[in-house]
This record gives sequence, structure tokens and C-alpha cells, in this order.
Amino acid sequence: MNTYNYQYPGLDKSTSLSSKVEINISCSNLPKLDVLSKSDPKVFIFIEKKGYNDNNVDTVWEKFDATETIKNNSNPVFTKSFFIDYYFETIVKLRFIVFDMNSESDEWSKNDFIGYTEKSLGDLITCSKNNVYECELLTSVPSGMEIKNSKVEKFSGTSKMHIRIEEVTDSPCRLKFSISGSNLDKKDTFGKSDPFIVISLLEDNGSTFKVFETPVIKNTLNPTWENFEVVEKSFNKGDPDKMLFFEVYDWDKDSSNDLIGSFMATTKKLFEQKTFEIINESKKKKMGSKYKNSGVITFNKIERIRDAPFSFMDFPMNGTEINVTFAIDFTSSNGLKNSPSSLHYNRPDYDINNFFSLNEYEKAISSIGFVLEPYDSNKYMDVFGYGGIFFNRSTVEFDCALTGNNNPSVLGVSGILTAYHNALQTVKLYGPTNFAPIIKKITDEARKNLPPPNKNNPLPKYHILTIITDGCISDMERTKEMIIDAEDAPLSIIIIGVGKENFARMKELDGDDNNLKCKNKTSKRDIVQFLPLSQYISNPELLAAETLKEIPKQVVEFTERNKYKPMFYY
Repeated sequence: MNTYNYQYPGLDKSTSLSSKVEINISCSNLPKLDVLSKSDPKVFIFIEKKGYNDNNVDTVWEKFDATETIKNNSNPVFTKSFFIDYYFETIVKLRFIVFDMNSESDEWSKNDFIGYTEKSLGDLITCSKNNVYECELLTSVPSGMEIKNSKVEKFSGTSKMHIRIEEVTDSPCRLKFSISGSNLDKKDTFGKSDPFIVISLLEDNGSTFKVFETPVIKNTLNPTWENFEVVEKSFNKGDPDKMLFFEVYDWDKDSSNDLIGSFMATTKKLFEQKTFEIINESKKKKMGSKYKNSGVITFNKIERIRDAPFSFMDFPMNGTEINVTFAIDFTSSNGLKNSPSSLHYNRPDYDINNFFSLNEYEKAISSIGFVLEPYDSNKYMDVFGYGGIFFNRSTVEFDCALTGNNNPSVLGVSGILTAYHNALQTVKLYGPTNFAPIIKKITDEARKNLPPPNKNNPLPKYHILTIITDGCISDMERTKEMIIDAEDAPLSIIIIGVGKENFARMKELDGDDNNLKCKNKTSKRDIVQFLPLSQYISNPELLAAETLKEIPKQVVEFTERNKYKPMFYY
């Protein structure tokens, strides 16, 4: 197994919760670039690597691996798998480039460019349907690469890439069946039938692969097979929508087995429908309209038994969304907002794509926001301000939507930064630095529409509140109380300290070493991570990695403690 171990410089893998993912690739409707035949496609995979030196960002696309070449095929299904270590807290961007191979050489000048796509692992995980991410291939030249696209530009169709992504696990689930047959066709001359069932997986290329065979039950047209089990991964490759082929045979000792009939169904269909007619196509053709079926197969019991707890990756891959909220400090201790020394100062050369042109609040927002953005299907995030007088109002607010209305949602990181900049135009920096109101607000939001715990209910959303502050808080005890109260909510809290303040007291809220205590109450779950921006200000990826690395553990702990499962887990 060739595994790409992705790691930012300084990232401590021993303290991060990781998963290994397997990627398989197929394409459809590729252009015919050869004169006398279809294309001979091959996919090259690159991983983006960034370096941060002297206020400069250097980006390099490093070749990771490549598929095999498939001859004369516009709809190739590549068999080679790729394995990558996945860390929630990092952005891993992949570039897939498809070529029509005209020679044995991988030199691009000797082959024809078909198209490419760029996606992050976060996109592939959260936006896939049934573990497959589908996207169009772009025919423009990928940035930073010397490729000629004159041939493919003449193609008027739309080519697509289909990327299957699955977590590599040790088959945590088993399927348990009890099956009965009724009124099966009589196949033996001096008896009834000796039925058994062969179950095969239908591959994408139309071939079948046997995954299970029941025992033979002698001399009956109404057999019952009780309580047999199969590992889910070997049964359907972990995909409930994979088509299965069921063949019912009459066993013969001295000759080949006789086919009674067959049917097809997915694992999901087995759970939903339970009963299936067996059809013998030869008999049906011979009897015409008089033919009804060759018997019925019923799944009297079908259970999915999970032998291992859910991983973090199970949740975003199966419909549980990450709801992201930012809360920004507008207290007077930040300094006059138009002064170059202010933490809120907007530099004349501000550029959202240039990390080193951002102020400290913008750096924190962009570093964390770009990692979290893919985990909400619509890319919307919420943004609040606290500790200021906003939009020419008369009082200090501690949970003010920076959109200026009752809806705090904005589209992506750019939406957050736009709302932040707009609020700066009219806000009056004030104080004090109170966290409790915004924590209570988001805790209440996290509890809305949350199914009852301990009933194996699906978890629709998990919330992450990121509070950015320039100083120690004024309502420490009340904040502790709100954090302890929030333990039963699907919520994690990140606190980022900006500026040169001494943040020693903030570590009281981070329960890494000691449980949080307040008013004779002790926390049972650590939901807070504190980080001073100054330690990571030169590297946004490392800042995000260190800030977010506890999130997967906190999600798993919450779901295990309260017995929640992923949203669309069948």
C-alpha cells in the first residue's frame, strides 16, 4: 500500500486524530483525441505544498502518483487505488490531470492534455454522494504548469471525473441475515429442490464477484436460512448502493446445478423492500404471459451490527454538517482602529489571498475559516462581534450579528471578512471583554432541533465557535459556568489570543490538564482549545492545524457519550 503521509512542518502527528483514506478514479465522456481510435487516458495526481518564508508564500505542486493507462476508452475505470493520511485540521489540496497517452513516456510534450480538476480532501469528503465526488474536467492550463491545450480546446462536450473516497477501516460492521424462500420451482424428478443462494457483487464493468453462498437445504420448496453473517466490507465494499446479484440454485450431486431464478438489489434495497420475486428468464421467455415467477425470497431479518465506534470521518462523510461561527473582539484595548498600531488596522495593501497583508484578526479568520469552509455543504458561516457599540446603536453588545440584521450567516471566508470590514466602518470600540453571552447564544443554537441523546439518533450538526480576543476576559466565572453548561451540546469552542497580551489566565478554560470547575460543578468533557496567535503567526497552515487538532476527538467523545450516529448512516 503506497500511502502519502501529509504533514506540515512542526505538526505533531502524535497528538492528532487521523484517518487513512482510499481514492479511486474513473472518468466519463473523455474527448477522442486520436485519429483512428478513442483516447488512452491516464491520470496524474499532484499535491499542493506551500512554504512561508520572509513574508512570501511559495507554492509547489508535487507529483504524488499516477493511474495506469487504459487503452482506447472514453469512460475509463482505473483500478489503481491511492492512499492518503487525512487530518481534519489541515488543508490537503489535490490536482488530478488527465492525459491521452501517445507514448510510453510520461513526458507531457509527448502526450495530449485532456483536462484537470483541483479539490481539497475536505471537499471530497463532505460533498461526495455515496462516497463519490463528481466534477467537470477543466480544459484550461493548470497554473504553474507548462501544458499545451490546443487539441482539447476543440472538444465541445463535457468530460467528468468521478472520485471515490473511502475511509480505510478494519470492517467495523457486519450484516446479519435470516432468509426464507417460498414456492420455489420444483427441479428434481423424484423430489422437490435442494436450494441454495449465491450472492455476487456486480462490478462497474458488468462482471460479477461472488461474496457469499448459503448452505444447501435438502428437498424443500420453502427453505429457511437462519442467522448467517458476512463482513460488510467484503459484501458490498462498504457501499449500500452497490448492486448485488442473487442467484437461487437447485443443488445436484451428479450434474451441474440448476438455476431456479435470480434477482438484483442493493443492500439499501434489502433493508427497505425485504421481499423479492425470483425470475428465471429462460422459463419466462418460454411461458410468456402465463409466467409469474419462480418463487419469492424474503429477508425476514436483516441487521447491521457495528463492532467499532464511529470515527470522526464517519460524520462529515455521512451528512453531519459542521456549523462554523466566528466571534470578533471589538473592545477598546485593540487600539484606535485607523492607527497602524491597532490590531484592527486595515493595511493599504490588504489582499485576501496574501496572508502577510492581513491584520491579526484577518489572519486568524482566514487560517481557520479556509479549513472549516468545506465541511458545511452550503459554505455559509456565522459572524458576530462583541464588546463594541455597533451600527450606530446606543448600547454595548456581546453577540451582535456583523451582517447588521438578525441573520448572521455569510458565504465563506470572504463573506466573514467583508462583514468584519463593513462593521469596522461604524463600530465604536468599547468593552468589557465578555465571552458568556456569545457562548450561551451558540449553545442554545446547537441544542435547537437536536434529537434526544442515548437513542442512537442521527446528529444533524456539530458546532464550532471560534472566539478571537486581544485580552483576558472580564467575566471569567460566568464564562466557566457557560462552558460547563454547554457540555451536553454538540459544540467545541476555540479561543485565539491576538496581540501581545499575557494570556496566562486563558489556559484555565482549556481543560487539557485539569477539569474546569465553577460553583461546585466540574466539567466532564473538554470542549475548549486556547491558542495564542503569536506562536504561529508566520504559518497559517500550522496555526489552523494546532487550533483545530482537538476537534475530531471532541466530536467523537460527544457522539459516543450521547450515542449519536452520522446523519445518513443506514
